[in-house]
Amino acid sequence: MAITLPRPLDRAESFFWFLDRFSSMNFAVIAECVSRLDAGSLPAALAAVQRRHPLLGTAIDVVGGRLHFVPRSAAPVPLESLASTDWRNALAERIVRPFALGEAPLMRAVLIDAGEGGNILALVFHHSIGDARSAFPVLEETLRALAGESLPGEAANLAPPLTALYPPQLTGEPGQAALAQLKAARKAAAEKIGWPVAQAGHRLADEQRARMIGIELSNVEVAGLAARARAAGATINGAIGAAQLIALHERFGDDVERVLGLTCAADLRPYLAATVDAATPGFYVTLVTSLQRVGGEATLWPLAVRLSHAIRQQMQNGVGHLFYDLMPPADRFPVEEGSIAQFNATMARGVQTSLLSNVGRLPPLAPLSGIAVRARSFALCPTMTQPVFTAVATHEDGMTINLNYNAAQFADTDAAAVAGTLGRLLRGTPA
Repeated sequence: MAITLPRPLDRAESFFWFLDRFSSMNFAVIAECVSRLDAGSLPAALAAVQRRHPLLGTAIDVVGGRLHFVPRSAAPVPLESLASTDWRNALAERIVRPFALGEAPLMRAVLIDAGEGGNILALVFHHSIGDARSAFPVLEETLRALAGESLPGEAANLAPPLTALYPPQLTGEPGQAALAQLKAARKAAAEKIGWPVAQAGHRLADEQRARMIGIELSNVEVAGLAARARAAGATINGAIGAAQLIALHERFGDDVERVLGLTCAADLRPYLAATVDAATPGFYVTLVTSLQRVGGEATLWPLAVRLSHAIRQQMQNGVGHLFYDLMPPADRFPVEEGSIAQFNATMARGVQTSLLSNVGRLPPLAPLSGIAVRARSFALCPTMTQPVFTAVATHEDGMTINLNYNAAQFADTDAAAVAGTLGRLLRGTPA
């Protein structure tokens, strides 16, 4: 499929552009380096990477009343350098800074001197041009160029639209029939289980004070978590989701069982009609939600099994593809204040869930001359209606979980307590 610029944003990309007007949807991929990075050489490294990837030289603008990717190759990648030992919160504040309509490129770089913690290099992306799986290779290329390596001279191919690659059974009339079945199944499940209750401690507010808490598990702790998950018949992702829901449930302060919702960001690449290269920026993610009755800590592994099964089944049944048909048809909305307000009102009426995104174990980094990377991770903030967003990545030296929240809506003490319980449950340590 030959893709040229300008090209329209598809339904999924447009949905996330409109969602970004409701609440920031930018994300960052992060390299924690124990060595000092050469800030003077970083602009050239970013330029070399930008030449490789067409979407890193584009803006999102309006063409004929619709959102399009349009080429703006002359604009360099913005780079901000700062010093902060509280680097996670400093970065969280920068992740939520919006990209304007027509702004290019749709990626920024942040270099943080964390003192004895070394240097933090983060690339912040507009979500419509990529997902974490495709952004980590861009981060690796940036580090390689910074280490003095030559990158391939040819430009990578422009990523095709996600919705153009749906399997035939999920398009046209078959897709509409599957969508009707999905709506009926969701309604029946909600009537059986119940709708999720609002999270204790979370309140609606227009202000966004982004915060981030890091949770780190060593390789030994990750191996122990994996062993416990296998023994229970659950996935690691299901275990993290269950621990997250139980940690949030504890903020109610009693033992009453409640219905909570977990929304997982999921990679659609294994379920598309054609193979997609994950080594260049592109948007190929979806959201799947599971409603679960949540009680105390003793329910961790039964809940992990239920979540593992529910997420796997939804992806296999095509729920991930159909998600964008359940949402407002953003690719057909005129780009004007009235449409944005209508979209925002629809999003504000949604049921409350917390979010989890897990990219799994990242490919090992090849040795880099003069650069030692301790950990790689990613992060993004929840929308205004959601209490927390946890982003999980496993590097050679262990697992990093970045828990993001809005301090104007969810108190620092609540978020710290949730992070503490989440880490303790995943490590298997007693209360």
